[in-house]
Amino acid sequence: MKALASLSVRTRLQSALAVLALLTCFAGAVAWITLESGQSRLKTLNTGTLTEVDDALRLSSDAADLATRMPFLLALDSPFRVHQEGEHIIALIANIENRSDLQPGIAADLKKMRRAVFDLLAATQSRSALLDRILRLNAEVAHEERRLALRSATVGQSLYEGGEWLTLQRIASTLLGAGRAENLIGLGEFQREFHGLTQRLSPVATGSGREARHRLVAFAQGDNGLFELRRRELAHRIAAANALVRIRIGAEIVSSYAATVTATAQREIASELTSTTTMISVAKSTILIVMLISTAIALFTAQFVARYVTANLSAIADGMMRLAAGDRASSLPRSYGKGDEIGKLLRAFRVFRANAIRLDRAHRQRIRQTALWETMVLGMSDGVAVLAPGGGITATNDRLADVLGVPPSSLAGPVNLDHLLEANGWRSTTTASDYAELTDTDGRTIERRDRSLPDGGAVVLFSDATERRQFQDRMLQIQRIEGLAKISGEVAHDFGNILSTISSSVHMLEAASPERSRELRQSMASAVELGTSLTQRLLAFARRQHLEPELVELNELVEGLTDLIYLTLRDNITLNVQPAAEELFVRVDAGQLESAIINICLNAAQAIPDSGRIAIALAPSDDGHAILTIEDTGLGMAPNTLAHAMEPFFSARADGKGTGLGLAMVYGFIRQSNGDVQIESQQGVGTTVRLILPRSKKTPVLPAPSLPWHRILLVEDNPADAVQASELLSGAGATVTLCTTATMALDSLANEQPFDAVITDLHLGNEPAGWEIAERALARDPATVVFVVSGHLPATSPLGNRYGNRLKLSDKPLRLEKLLS
Repeated sequence: MKALASLSVRTRLQSALAVLALLTCFAGAVAWITLESGQSRLKTLNTGTLTEVDDALRLSSDAADLATRMPFLLALDSPFRVHQEGEHIIALIANIENRSDLQPGIAADLKKMRRAVFDLLAATQSRSALLDRILRLNAEVAHEERRLALRSATVGQSLYEGGEWLTLQRIASTLLGAGRAENLIGLGEFQREFHGLTQRLSPVATGSGREARHRLVAFAQGDNGLFELRRRELAHRIAAANALVRIRIGAEIVSSYAATVTATAQREIASELTSTTTMISVAKSTILIVMLISTAIALFTAQFVARYVTANLSAIADGMMRLAAGDRASSLPRSYGKGDEIGKLLRAFRVFRANAIRLDRAHRQRIRQTALWETMVLGMSDGVAVLAPGGGITATNDRLADVLGVPPSSLAGPVNLDHLLEANGWRSTTTASDYAELTDTDGRTIERRDRSLPDGGAVVLFSDATERRQFQDRMLQIQRIEGLAKISGEVAHDFGNILSTISSSVHMLEAASPERSRELRQSMASAVELGTSLTQRLLAFARRQHLEPELVELNELVEGLTDLIYLTLRDNITLNVQPAAEELFVRVDAGQLESAIINICLNAAQAIPDSGRIAIALAPSDDGHAILTIEDTGLGMAPNTLAHAMEPFFSARADGKGTGLGLAMVYGFIRQSNGDVQIESQQGVGTTVRLILPRSKKTPVLPAPSLPWHRILLVEDNPADAVQASELLSGAGATVTLCTTATMALDSLANEQPFDAVITDLHLGNEPAGWEIAERALARDPATVVFVVSGHLPATSPLGNRYGNRLKLSDKPLRLEKLLS
């Protein structure tokens, strides 16, 4: 009972329904099995027992027919009728033999009957043939006997002759008796009498008597004589009688067997009837018992639902209604339903009541916490806004309007925060990983930090960073001034040495001998070359050097440099080059890139104290760049050294021979080529330098495009740039007038015919005279097009938009594609 009480209501109801279903299925199964068994028994009775009864009846009929026909076989005098009846009897025997359930003993008896019938038929047929011959002989003997009777009664013959003829008549009568004898004994008597009479006849007789005697002897003796034929006929009659006896015995056995089969079939029918009646009675009793049990279970289940489930559910519902109305003191008994759904509902009610009490207490605590948070948020110096999933403002603190510089009324209502910021002139200038920096037209700076909420909204914090940003800007300016001061000091020191060398050589040149003069001029040339190299390095660092980019395949370029790099390395340093699996085309100044690779390899060799390895690897990146990696196994750099590695004039070499412009020049060149430089280093492990350049597509070499301008004025003070630009424009079919100063250019514009196009460098000498030349050319002829080129173009033109598309700005180096675009 305890185990039943621990079950759930659902389990108990399902169990009751399952039992009812099982009982119903059981009753149905019993009825089904009973009906199926009855049907099967009927089929069996119909197909088996009744068939057996029918077979038994047919067997009895055949046996009776067989027994009835046997006695008439001997009475038939026609061989045809005998043969016909024999075949019918054989057919009856064959029908009986064809039964599948025939017993072996009966089969043997039937075989004996078949042989007896065959014997009977054979004896009857033989007897019939003999009877036919006997009847003919009897007829002849009768005729002879009548003739002899007439002769014996003849008048006038002697007594002796009369006696002879009477004896012959008696012999004929004896033969007639033998022809009618019914058994062999009687036949034997007539044969003895015949022999006795024939012996009493006189051997000497008249001719007619002797002939009669010979005829009678011929009738009686021999294989075809009457006595032999009668003996054989009687023998066949005995054989037929014997066969008939055997047939009658077999018929009696078959009749007995048929009676046995019929009795057995009747017993089986009675047994089947009794068994079927008993099975139906058992099925009725079983179905009645199952119906009673099912009714009891249904009544018990209904009572359980009505008294236990419904009553407890009503009590729980009333308790929940009181609890929902605020009555926290309402309670329910604990003794019901320890493990079922009612017990779970009671426990849930108690848990719900406890949770309601805790929620009331938590609600009071939340009210206090909300008041505390409101006080804290309202007292913050930063602005706070709570946004809905669509970006609309749902709540703010009082400082938000002051931080954004908007009236408080603009924050009322459903306002989109991004639209509000845009309408009040706030623009995003920089974006970090965790905040965005906004500025307005007055120069104020605020920082915006967003934090997402679970519902899709966000909390936004605005901090006024104007003063901090101004302080940072001032610190950056101080750092730039310090860097420029350092660069200026280094440049001034190096150029002071150069100028000192030149000045000393000039003074000594006045009194020097020709041989000494030649040495002094060589010394001045070396100083000038040193100054030029220093200037090129400074320009590379400032990313303002003149570059001549071209389409370069990096694998071929590095392969061509391998031998040169080998020559610069010590014998104990190995060089490994790993080309890329595909072609890597980039557009760079090939000479500057070769210098950068050699410079990095020399720095790597200097960082290897003893033996080591330098590896150069080329590979494409997934974002469309080519990566050239130079890795060494040198001493590596400390973190503070790595942080200043690409600063100008910074050198970590202990011997003081480094200029500090190597990596700075590489960095400036790569950045000017729209690439990037990455350095990774670890002390005691080595350094890895990656040069990242944008890849370019391999394009076929096309003929130089023709220019739409025939007369072009070229103003360029750099001799190398002037030669390169003149050759480029002349090759495109233009007539070029070259001026190397601003004065020459202005004179040409004033004295010569108007030019179709003017290409001028922005900086001529120490002044940006390119603007004056451009304005003079544009004002003189409205058909003239002016190009202002420079390695460092300003963001805006001082001429503004007065001349529209006639004034174009282009960076160096000069290319026809830029002029035509």
